[in-house]
Formats: sequence, C-alpha cells, structure tokens
Amino acid sequence: MIKKLLQLPLDELQTEAFRLRKIHFGKKLTFSIPDTISYKDNTISLRKNNFPVVSITGNHCELLCEHCKGKLLQSMIPIDSPQTLFEKIETFRSNGSNGILISGGANREGEVPIEKFILPIKLIKENDPNFKIIVHTGFIKEKVAKELKDAGVDQILIDIIGDDQTIQDVYHLKKRVRDYENTLFMLKEIGHRIAPHIIIGHHFGEIKGEWNALDIISRVGVECIVIVVIKPFGKGNNWKIPELKEISRLLAATRILNPEIPISLGCIRPSNHFKPLIEIEAIDSGVTTIAYPLQRTIEYAKEIGLDTKFIGICCSLC
Repeated sequence: MIKKLLQLPLDELQTEAFRLRKIHFGKKLTFSIPDTISYKDNTISLRKNNFPVVSITGNHCELLCEHCKGKLLQSMIPIDSPQTLFEKIETFRSNGSNGILISGGANREGEVPIEKFILPIKLIKENDPNFKIIVHTGFIKEKVAKELKDAGVDQILIDIIGDDQTIQDVYHLKKRVRDYENTLFMLKEIGHRIAPHIIIGHHFGEIKGEWNALDIISRVGVECIVIVVIKPFGKGNNWKIPELKEISRLLAATRILNPEIPISLGCIRPSNHFKPLIEIEAIDSGVTTIAYPLQRTIEYAKEIGLDTKFIGICCSLC
C-alpha cells in the first residue's frame, strides 16, 4: 500500500486524505494549546499550565541525541523525587489544570526511568480519575508497562524510528527498528492507549525511516498518531528542513492508511517562514488537531468551512 501511495501525485493523495477526514470526523478541527501560552478565541479562554510538562530527570539525559542534546528538557518543570511529583500534581489540580505530561531524559537503553514514580501516579488517579496523566516513556520494560497500566495512566507517548542507522547515529542507541515495533505491540497487548510519534526529517533533516515507521504504526492500530517536523535544538546544528511536499505526502498517507484515527500535528516544527506552510498543508492532508496554530492557520481553517475548537490539553488526547 505504501509503495502505491509513493507513486501517486501529491494532489491526489491530499484530495483522498481530506475526503476520508470529512467522512470520519466531519468539519471538526481542534487546536491544542496545552501549556505555556495564554490563548483566546471567541469561544474559550485558555491559560498557562492547562497541561504542564514535567521532567523526572531534570535537565539530565544520558543519550544526548543529535537533534536535541537535552535542550528540550530545559523547557520542562524539573522533578527530583516521587514526593515532588505528587506535590506538583496536587498543585496543578488545585489550580485547575486538565492533566500532565510526564517526560524526562533517557538512559543508555533509551528508557525514561519512570518506575519509581508509578506510586504517586497511582495515588493521583485513585483520587481523581478525570485528571489526565500521560507518559513519554521511550523504550519500556513489560513489567513497568503493566505497572503503569495498573496505575491508571491515560496514554503512552513513544517515538517510533523506522531506520537502524538513524537509531544509531541520532539516538546513540544499540537498538534496531524491530525493538521499536516490539515495544509498540507489547504496549498494545497490555491494553495501553498509545500515541506514537513520527518525526519527519529525523536523520539530520533527511526522510529516511519515516515511511517504515508509518507502516509499523498502521499495522499495530493505535488511538492517535502524532506527527512532528524536525527542529534541531542542539548547539551548532545545521540540519536541513525536509521538503514541504514530502512532509505533505507523509501527512496525507498517514490519513489514508489510518482513516478513522485522530492525527495531530504536534508542537515541534520549524518556527521560521516554513511553519505556516506546514500547518496549512497539514489541514489539507487530513489532520484533526494542530498544536499551537498560527493565526493564519486558524483563518484558513475557517475559510474552507471547518469548525474550529480550542482545547487546553495535549494534542495526543484530542
């Protein structure tokens, strides 16, 4: 199926993707504003910390992947102990937050060390089942995945890399594509709601394993797919940005292969003149949610007859 999609003209792909989007999702388009921006349209006001992100490793990451070098962690709220996590979540809850994303730096095995933080997660979910807790795990052992499921975690986020060389050169991991695939199937078998991420341009700005990642995700059957476009954070990175038509092709193919699954354009993408083009192409390619849209994107959605809604949660939950 993917080989066939690669051969079709982009306009045909987008026409089919948008047709499927209308069949299964109607005119609805969600704009996700989870955290750091005060945002307002004529139907809802959204304030800071609607859905904060915390790092359970502070600024520390053992992998220091080439695209990030730990810079992303600096924008997260640092957590140094299970007690601190519990107290922070209680504060967020009392201030009206909708939920929290728990993330952090990875160890040498590509795992975010979540295990000792499972108890406070369980206690919070027992006290308030409606408070959403999602976890960006990286690789995860089956025992820990089962404990997270028992604790009531609402969703697991995981990047899926479809190229062995990218795993080695960018992530510095001694893993293979099959390890990502096995992890995804394991999480699905346990019963987790999963929102895998495809990172376009992950091999130093080149399209390399993204189509393979899409194939894996489409075969597993997940609850949401999040697509982001590489935005290197590491100092001195001069990565190129993938061509717009290739980004659009991947977005449209994701919708065609997953007609009934919500697809989000996540919060990471280039912030230069390329950004508005990506957002508009994402709409034309059938996404159902866009995180932190530009005003021009909002206007475009309304111009083509979509019903827009702002919501203060992570785009993977929309």
